[in-house]
Amino acid sequence: MYKKAYELIKEAKKIVLISHINPDGDALGSSLALYFALKKMKKNVKVVNLSKELPQNLDFLPGFDEIKRDLPKKYDLIISFDCGSFDRLGIEEKKSKLINFDHHISNTRYGDINIIEEDFASTSEVVYRFLKENSITISKESAICIYTALVTDTGFFQYESVNERVFLVASELVKLGVNPSFVAKMLNEREPLCKMRLLSKMLDTLTLYLNAKVGVIKVTQKMLKETGANITHTEDGANIVRKLAVVEVGVMLREEEDGRIKVSLRSKNYVDVSKIAKEFGGGGHKRAAGFVSNHRDFQIVLDELLDAIKRRLN
Repeated sequence: MYKKAYELIKEAKKIVLISHINPDGDALGSSLALYFALKKMKKNVKVVNLSKELPQNLDFLPGFDEIKRDLPKKYDLIISFDCGSFDRLGIEEKKSKLINFDHHISNTRYGDINIIEEDFASTSEVVYRFLKENSITISKESAICIYTALVTDTGFFQYESVNERVFLVASELVKLGVNPSFVAKMLNEREPLCKMRLLSKMLDTLTLYLNAKVGVIKVTQKMLKETGANITHTEDGANIVRKLAVVEVGVMLREEEDGRIKVSLRSKNYVDVSKIAKEFGGGGHKRAAGFVSNHRDFQIVLDELLDAIKRRLN
């Protein structure tokens, strides 16, 4: 499939690289990594993300300023990254051939070519293998993007997805010029004041359920407006709750602009949150998953969610 994808890319005249709405480091890092590789191939290529806001802690990534906020009028190939379903790309309809790079077990295989490596720690690993399989030189710019994607999706090598292969990839990227200390500082030591103020309000809502095995925090549109923060500043919420010693499942409930509730799930040891998310039309990984509920009432969403979690707790 890696060879087939490469053949499709070589044939294409105008290529769009796109990642999911509300992107994380893996989504943007993976797409930018391939962007530099294709530019060296003299391809007409654009990087696109249709979100209102992009995570500003990723603004150090090479090519970040090249990310477009709308689709070009004409293209004959689209490549998606880190996106489990077509609707999360923000595109209304598929107008060209599509290559789907991902590592989510819940991916719906919506591409003409689907390269889904469920045992990979990040989509950037899929991009890395694509470049290696096709003997494409990995530039320093691409290496920085792949490494950043890798560390953000593994929590700096602390999740269960980390194995020997992940460290070998990271080692190779460092040899190509990545400075791990620089990447860590850019990602972790540039928090805006609005995010700290929002975090304080989020933690004020922290409530424990089911014998303290489940921790829940809430984010409202009012909280975002009061602090001047945006949704990109909420991404750590469920991870923070999971850090509590007694908690197995960390939950963040976030009110979207249209009133629906976005649910982020993180588990620590044994609950497969991807199965819970799938029940509600979402997806993800065993330890990190999510979905958007059509309900606009926090309590209704929470009651249904706690019932689903309860069935899976020891």
